[in-house]
This record gives sequence, C-alpha cells and structure tokens, in this order.
Amino acid sequence: MELIVIDNKLGRSRRWQFDPRSPWLAAALCATVTLFIAAGVGIGRLTAPVATTQANLPAEVTAEWQAAIDANRQQVAEARQHLQENAQALARKVAMLQADMMRLNAAGQRLVEVADLDEGEFAFDIAPAVGGPEVEVEGELPGLGDVSSTLGELDRQIAAREREMRVLEDLILASRLQSEAHPEGRPILSGWISSLFGVRTDPFTGRRAHHYGMDFAGREGSEVVAVASGVVTWSGRRSGYGLLVEINHGNGYVTRYGHNKVNEVKVGDRVAKGDVIGRMGNTGRSTGPHVHFEVLRNGKVVNPARYIQAQS
Repeated sequence: MELIVIDNKLGRSRRWQFDPRSPWLAAALCATVTLFIAAGVGIGRLTAPVATTQANLPAEVTAEWQAAIDANRQQVAEARQHLQENAQALARKVAMLQADMMRLNAAGQRLVEVADLDEGEFAFDIAPAVGGPEVEVEGELPGLGDVSSTLGELDRQIAAREREMRVLEDLILASRLQSEAHPEGRPILSGWISSLFGVRTDPFTGRRAHHYGMDFAGREGSEVVAVASGVVTWSGRRSGYGLLVEINHGNGYVTRYGHNKVNEVKVGDRVAKGDVIGRMGNTGRSTGPHVHFEVLRNGKVVNPARYIQAQS
C-alpha cells in the first residue's frame, strides 16, 4: 500500500510504502479518522452562530421574561399616575390654603379697623419681614408625604386662627358697643356750663329747689349731640322741658336733652354717639338758649358731672 501526501505550498509530494497486512497500519488509520471527526465537530461548535443558541431558548423562559417586562411597564405607569394624582391633590390643597389666607387677611384687616390699630404696623396684605443668618439642618430631604402632612397641619392652624380672630372681633365690637352705650362727654360741641346738678335758687321763683340736671348755655341753633348710642324713646314737647329728646342707651341708662329749638330725630330712631339730635333753643321753662341735660340710671336721676368728666 502506498500513501502520497502533496504539499501545495512547497509544490512537491512525498510517498510512503505500507504493508496492508500490518496491524500498526490499521491502528494508525483508526486514530487518524477519529482525530479528523473530533476536529470537525469542535470547529462546527466554534463556528456555530450565537443567534442559533438564543433562537433555541425554551418558550417558557421567553414568556417569563416578557411577563416581567410587562409588569415593570405597568408599575412605571402606575407610579406616574400616582405621582400625577398627588401633584393635583397638592395643587388643590395649595389653592384652598390661599383662599383661607385671603379670608384670614380680611379678618385681620377688619380687626385692625375695629380695634383702631396702626395699619402700618399691622399690614395684612404685605408678607411679614423675616431674615437673618441660617445654618442648614442635615438630614433627608422632605418627601411628598411630609409636604402633604405639613400642608394639612398648616390648614388646621389657619382655621383655628380664623376662629380666634372672629371671636376676638366679636369681643372688641361688644366692648365698643358697650362703651358707646355708656354716657360720656358733653351734649354740645361749643358752649359752657351755666347751672350744676343739685339744690339751687330757682330763677323763676327765687326759692331753693332741686335741679335734676346740668345746663349748657350757648348760641341758639347750635348743635345738640347724643352722648352715647341708643334708641330715641321721646321726641316732642314735655311740661317744663319744652322740646325734649329722650334716648334709651340700654343697661339702665337714659339721657334727656331739653329746651331744644328743633328736634332732629323722631321716636324709634337709632343714634350713635356724637350724632346731632337737635338744635339749642329756649323752649319750655327757660330763661335763654341752653340745653337741660339729664342722666337717669335704672329710673333714678343721677349727677351728669361724673359722665361728663369721664371723657376727659
């Protein structure tokens, strides 16, 4: 048996002679065939495309991966929707707080007016002045839940302050009304005291007699004013008083203004402190233009001097 091997690079060939009956020749041939088969299989594995391996993945693995991807997409969509809903809720909460602040500012401004406070000092339409050096506090940044909780607490505080300011306003108004209903001051804007309360010589009889009021003389036709707020219970002529105005101020107080030339109010009228209720005159039992001023407390005549002096 003859074996010929051709070398293409060198352009030559070699020859070997073998005995076909030799056992060594059979073993060499078997080893050579086995070697070539193994080499072919290895090269095939190395040169096989990767895509073939991926394309041959089990169907259940591919389905599991696709399900995981879909679940992640759903979670992202739900998180985006939740964030949008929270943002809208915060926007609504901020709008409500802004409305509450407007009401609170209005109540504060009303309180300033009622209490006669300095508007420049208590300007509710201007943000309060703040400032100063600050040192940041280390820690985690506030989350969405923290912001929502803070807004809720702020909302509760604003509502509580608004109720407190309403109560305070009512108390101030009640105090002011009570103060205005308490007789204070003089019943005229210009003039002088011509006769005091108590025992005096009667100008018509010359005898000693009780005078139950104070007389304020002045120019005829000058203004006669209410010394406190109240309701007119008499406006007309009365014996000895001439044209008389009587005002009930509540809490047992009544005032009378006599000898008027003209009454400017009628029964049932509500008057405030300082309102003009008549004009100084000389009607009734009078010797000249003046106002006979009386103060009654629980139906009894009292000295008006204490109420006139209370204003000064």
